[in-house]
Amino acid sequence: MADGRRFTVVGGGNAGFGLAADLALRGVRVRLFDLPPFEQALAPVRAAGGIRVRGVRGEGLARLEAVTTDPEEALAGSEVVLLAVPAYGQEAMAEVLGPYLRPDQMVVLMPGSFGGALTFLRVLQDAGRGEVPVIAECSSFVFACKKDGDDGVWIRGVKQGLPAAAIPVRETQRVVAALADFYELDPAENVLSTSLNNINHVAHPAQVLMNAGRIEYMGGDWSFDHEGFTPSVGRVTEAIDGERLQVVRQLGLEPVSLLQWYLRLYGHQGVKGDSLYEVTAKSPIWGPARAPDSLEHRYLTEDLPYGLAPIAELGRQLGISMAVTDSLITLASAALGRDLRQEGRSLAQVGLAGLDRDAIVRRCETGQ
Repeated sequence: MADGRRFTVVGGGNAGFGLAADLALRGVRVRLFDLPPFEQALAPVRAAGGIRVRGVRGEGLARLEAVTTDPEEALAGSEVVLLAVPAYGQEAMAEVLGPYLRPDQMVVLMPGSFGGALTFLRVLQDAGRGEVPVIAECSSFVFACKKDGDDGVWIRGVKQGLPAAAIPVRETQRVVAALADFYELDPAENVLSTSLNNINHVAHPAQVLMNAGRIEYMGGDWSFDHEGFTPSVGRVTEAIDGERLQVVRQLGLEPVSLLQWYLRLYGHQGVKGDSLYEVTAKSPIWGPARAPDSLEHRYLTEDLPYGLAPIAELGRQLGISMAVTDSLITLASAALGRDLRQEGRSLAQVGLAGLDRDAIVRRCETGQ
């Protein structure tokens, strides 16, 4: 049990429900927060007295200490703030929560996407905050989960050894220790490593685009991974991953392929294979996951502009060819009828534009 520790979970979506319910079942006093425009996502939980949870982490009604749209109420007395919102909502959340955050708290973005912790820190610095809390991020979300009705969540899988890093990097071990009773996190080299190793960035976009005709004709009532991840989808995804790994090596970080991440994070749940195709198309965890019912889905609208696009920009800044990645972004932009590079996160926004390798690493380790 958690001896009544108090955490704040930010976000009323799939991830927020999963975190809030799981922590509450383990004895944490959880306050669930979202912005007033999303009150409709919180109201069913408030009415039910908690979140119904089922799956690999247990079952029951997870009772929450508070369900609120008031940031001051949400943060008061909390030790850890877990931010489980889409990448495009991270900056807005930093602006709303910033005035109420205390220097002795820690904020953990689950996940940070690309540059999430750097973006959150920049917002606080731009607001003139002298002392800021520790800002950390994970490379991915800790669960495979989705909402189960308006007041429930189904947790299908849990990652082990999920990389996490803090700004400043000397605080990483403290963040890992603060969550050790609940989740198995591994200290990463810095938030550059977590940003570049978010597996969603590489895993989803090619698969959606190469299944575009089926998605638009049939909708989403089919197994996205067991039916939609064919050998050719696997080869394109591996090519994109190869370009990401070139960036990782250029920055002196440990190169871990998408296939290696799958085996490392999910091997304890029966995920195995020698190729991305073999792992994805036969995984017992991902089989139930339905396909997107539209191209207007976060697998493109978030994972590209807030993931692959800044990674491609970083690669070009370091003199690396990102030909396959750039082609995918261009084609997806054409398919959606808008420029995904322009609506996402740029290196300028996270403070990395124009920097050489050493300055990039220094910014990600110190926040300065």
